[in-house]
Amino acid sequence: MSDTSTADATSLPAYVQLHRDVILNADLWTETPQILTADYAFEGISGIPGLLTVDDLHLAVQAGAGVNLDYAAADPTAPLRNLSSAGSPLGIAVGGFGGLPEFQDAMPVVFSWPVLPSTVDPTDIAITLNTGEVITPEVAALNPNYDYNERHVIVFFGDFGNRLTPGTEGARYPVSVTIVEDDTPLMAVGRDGPVSIVGLTAQSGHHYVSGPQLVGARLTEFTSAGDFSPSVLSNNMPNDGASYYGDEATYRLRLYTSGGFSPDGVSGFLPTEFERMFKLEATHADGSTVTITQDGVDYDLGVGKLRVIGLAELGEAVDDETAINPIQYQEDHDNYLDIILTGDAAAIARLTTVVMPGSSEAGYTDVYNPGGPGRTPTDGVIYTAPAAAQRFSIDVSLDDLGTTSYAAQNVADYDADDDLPVVFRLYDPGNGTHLYTASSSEAEAALRTGYVEEGVPFSNEGSAPGLIGVHRFFSASASDYVLTTDPAEIAALSQPGSDFAYEGGSFTGLAAQQPGTVAIHRFYSERSTDHLYTADYDEGTTAEGYVYEGVAWYAIDLRPAGTDVAAADQGQSGWMIV
Repeated sequence: MSDTSTADATSLPAYVQLHRDVILNADLWTETPQILTADYAFEGISGIPGLLTVDDLHLAVQAGAGVNLDYAAADPTAPLRNLSSAGSPLGIAVGGFGGLPEFQDAMPVVFSWPVLPSTVDPTDIAITLNTGEVITPEVAALNPNYDYNERHVIVFFGDFGNRLTPGTEGARYPVSVTIVEDDTPLMAVGRDGPVSIVGLTAQSGHHYVSGPQLVGARLTEFTSAGDFSPSVLSNNMPNDGASYYGDEATYRLRLYTSGGFSPDGVSGFLPTEFERMFKLEATHADGSTVTITQDGVDYDLGVGKLRVIGLAELGEAVDDETAINPIQYQEDHDNYLDIILTGDAAAIARLTTVVMPGSSEAGYTDVYNPGGPGRTPTDGVIYTAPAAAQRFSIDVSLDDLGTTSYAAQNVADYDADDDLPVVFRLYDPGNGTHLYTASSSEAEAALRTGYVEEGVPFSNEGSAPGLIGVHRFFSASASDYVLTTDPAEIAALSQPGSDFAYEGGSFTGLAAQQPGTVAIHRFYSERSTDHLYTADYDEGTTAEGYVYEGVAWYAIDLRPAGTDVAAADQGQSGWMIV
């Protein structure tokens, strides 16, 4: 691969967007950052030159990739990812990996904390092989784990081994991984902000021996806040529980895995397939074990009932998930899967264990990573092994999401975009005006006219059910911006003679509070003719001349750690970028 092609690949939109330092409601699976798994995933199928259409599937077969040749004649043509787990060099570059690898192997390194996106590089790790070789990967990305509430898994491509299992003559495979120092040392993000994770190490598993495993299972109240992706990678969005099931999505059991889950290595799972993959166990009030094997069925636990609604965090939500065509349905194939539940809190809290029986039990499917055989395997080809049957204890965390959020606080930290997942706050000291915008281009222009930065206070929530548009009006005579979600106020400000001009929908928020969000309070100063929007109620009440006007909307608090605000608000205050 030439230097020119590498430079071109690092300028592609997905690469740029995946390196934005934005994390929204991402899980903290452990008290301190750890590598949970660093497994050798699959060999030689990442970056197959010429694999661009259904007519090129023979190239995937030649490389030893799993394929679904029985789907190839579908009309309309199935998405290529539904026909093979192999990808082309161009597809990998377009996916944000920063290069054009050919016939490379894969290793997903699974962290317990989200990583700081701007520090993700292939030079972050050293992979030691059984031969004694130490390998630096060729490319790396937070893909397919790119939702803002994910970002724990870096997928590395490079030359890591072959398909022979340990103990076989000629076998070559990773045995350990170490995070090493480079020009941008890898950092993880906790509740106090980013910390270096250089020096972390882990032993490597081998998916040609045993397939992917569960590494986390956390049960919380449901929230969709932060559950969306960079715009260039939004083909499978929205896919959160509320987008599928609306108000039925009351609780979320988030499963975290060591590799992508597939029934055969190529195909995706459907939101209706809980009964094909999982069982849940709960403790009845009388001490007996209740096994939940069906969705849509109420289970009585003696203190109330619970019901599995279905699966989420797969492909784009549809109006009727029972009518999904698996040939056309595009799943995201990442390391997260949600089981959506409803019921009485006392019953929900009695869940204890998630079980993956595998095909050893009638009615259940095997689970493979993307190196699996597909529906039409080739005789004599070695594919990755299915996952072993497994049980995993559920972390019941109904009073605490156990998440963290973080955003770079300077406009200069962001690429040019008019719809970023964050909102900039700026202030004009000349006339006392606050400006709020999700556009880095508008923010840069305002800075050139005398505005100063006051940081990134809260999130812009993208587009999904349950979100509301925050509309912006401006009065030139008063030099005042009004942000509102209220239809009546929008109508009033839109009337001739209101002295306000409509400037469009600026960003989105939540109409009702969800776990992981805070109220954005609205204040007004008649003396300064300025509206102030803040997650810090005390800021508004102590600001001279400002009067409280109520809660404007809800969003994720992104004020920096270490500033003075109640922990219950999940935020900070007293900050200003100068």
